[in-house]
Amino acid sequence: MEVDWNDHKLKITGNWTGRWLYLAPDYELWVDEQKVDRAGGPRLSPKLEAIVEDDEGALHHIEADVLSIIGWKPRVDVSIGGEHVASGRIVVENLLNPFLVLFILLATAVMLYVGPDVLRTVFE
Repeated sequence: MEVDWNDHKLKITGNWTGRWLYLAPDYELWVDEQKVDRAGGPRLSPKLEAIVEDDEGALHHIEADVLSIIGWKPRVDVSIGGEHVASGRIVVENLLNPFLVLFILLATAVMLYVGPDVLRTVFE
């Protein structure tokens, strides 16, 4: 999700990374193409924050409250200085990663359950 505010470009991105074994996404807050905060993991509502100084020297507190239920269509509310600026959905990249990890874990569990002798007879 991207927001233009006072000649600044705010962007919130999501990505399935290996940090949480690809089972929880990480979210990043970018201000003017510079990453300023990262949050995520197995949390229902991660919060991204930054303090930005404008041209007049005033400081503005940026908050992005993400509502993430298993990373499925996460919703974000952006507020600056306590004033609500924008809401929207975050596009989470690499959506296939958690399904691949779950498939690998399930296949490994099945192979351990049946045992090596059964697998040798099936594949010989």
